[in-house]
Amino acid sequence: MPRDGRTGLVIPVPAADEALAWVSERYPEAVRDGVPAHLSLLYPFLAAGDLDAGVLTALRGLFDRQPPMRVVLARCHRRGGFVYLVPEPVAPVRDLIGALRGGWPAPVAHRGRGEEVEPHVTVAMGVAERTAAVIQRETSESLPLTVELSEVWLVVLRGRWRLHGRFAFGG
Repeated sequence: MPRDGRTGLVIPVPAADEALAWVSERYPEAVRDGVPAHLSLLYPFLAAGDLDAGVLTALRGLFDRQPPMRVVLARCHRRGGFVYLVPEPVAPVRDLIGALRGGWPAPVAHRGRGEEVEPHVTVAMGVAERTAAVIQRETSESLPLTVELSEVWLVVLRGRWRLHGRFAFGG
């Protein structure tokens, strides 16, 4: 369970939110409250207390140089009770993650496990495998989704995930 004060950088994916609304209606325990469908770029990012003007300016500069990305969410994957979509092509998202890690190498992504996590849109997490299989099958029926990625949100956990900053892609 994430702790208050944690932050993350995510790309909201409103088209996926619309397509996946049925998951939160049928399985509310499978989705995170306060954050829409998104691609995680860096989680955890910095502690909330470390988000000063310099950090926000540096993020704005990085994202101002980033052109919008068009990706397709074509396949639904499942690993145990975790269901997710992978953007295609994935390389531009990986490149952006690499740029962020180059600027902020200290945070250890995905709770210190240290593994490279494939860029993805979470559909459901922490559900029984049987439920995950149903969610994967039903989600696959609504694919593919072509989406435009045009901004990054900085979110902070304070009881629930809350928007702290928005950064439009400029390129």
